Amino acid sequence: MLKLSVAENVTLPFLDRCCRRGILRRSEENAVAAGYMQQLQIKARNLAQRVLVLSGGNQQKVVLSKWLGSKAKVFIFDEPTRGIDVGAKVEIYELMNRLTAEGAAILMISSELPRSWA
Repeated sequence: MLKLSVAENVTLPFLDRCCRRGILRRSEENAVAAGYMQQLQIKARNLAQRVLVLSGGNQQKVVLSKWLGSKAKVFIFDEPTRGIDVGAKVEIYELMNRLTAEGAAILMISSELPRSWA
């Protein structure tokens, strides 16, 4: 998946929403991906950029956007902040808080806990 573009990665789990009669509509794929790119503040040159060249934090955000788009109600976060910078960690924890406020359930497996929990 790392060799695919940001747009291709974001829409992969719900690709059917970007297709009409079995044909992928790139304009719809790009529109959906752009929305998640903005919402999660994914820093990439453009939607065609390969995920492989993004920072670890932005790669994590691309993965998160896949599952946000799937409209899941239960999320399993396994080491969601390992190896990413402090700013990206804060953004991921804020996203998790927003998901629970919207009624989603989260199971988090982590060797790191926010200071407020320690």
